[in-house]
Amino acid sequence: MIEAYKKFWKGYDDFTGRSTPSDYWFAFSAHVLIFFAYLLLDGVFERILSATGSMDVFTISVILLLIFFAYGVAAFLPSIALTVRRLRDAGYNWPYIFVTFIPFVGWIILIVLLC
Repeated sequence: MIEAYKKFWKGYDDFTGRSTPSDYWFAFSAHVLIFFAYLLLDGVFERILSATGSMDVFTISVILLLIFFAYGVAAFLPSIALTVRRLRDAGYNWPYIFVTFIPFVGWIILIVLLC
């Protein structure tokens, strides 16, 4: 999983290669774990904030939000590149990435294509 995550960050601008299913899903799993860790930390800080009303805890929560936002912005381009490479490896052209714009079912269709 760690090697796939390293490949994710190293191949941030490679839209021409291919990605194996394990490379894609391990990087995706790492992002999900990071997201849940953020939600857990945010929940803890929100609970402390509601119990104490301390502005220091609120400041820490805002800093955590900004760090997570910066991570999301930094991971945006590598995520698109990895998805394009995975679509190519699955036998589809890169424009299939736009199927996510279909309301309600687009993201389900893309997941099926990526599998």
